[in-house]
Amino acid sequence: MLGGPEIITFLLLALGGALAVGNIAALINPEGPRRRRDAIPPPPGAPDDAAKPKVGRSVVMIVVGLVIVVWAIASLIGG
Repeated sequence: MLGGPEIITFLLLALGGALAVGNIAALINPEGPRRRRDAIPPPPGAPDDAAKPKVGRSVVMIVVGLVIVVWAIASLIGG
C-alpha cells in the first residue's frame, strides 16, 4: 500500500532522489533552459552569461541526496 505508515519513507526517497538528480543535471548542463529562450531579450541589467553551479556545493548535495535515498530504500526493505 502506498499510504500508511511508510508514506514518510516514500517522501524521503523522492526528496533524496530529486536532490541528487537535480544537482547532477545542473553539473551536466549548466546552461539549463536558457538555450531555448534566445528569442526573448533579457531584461535590462541582466548578466549576459549564465551563472555556473558551484561544484563543491553540488557534490555535497549529491552525496546527501544519495545517502537519503539509500537510507529510505533500506528502511523500506527492512520493514
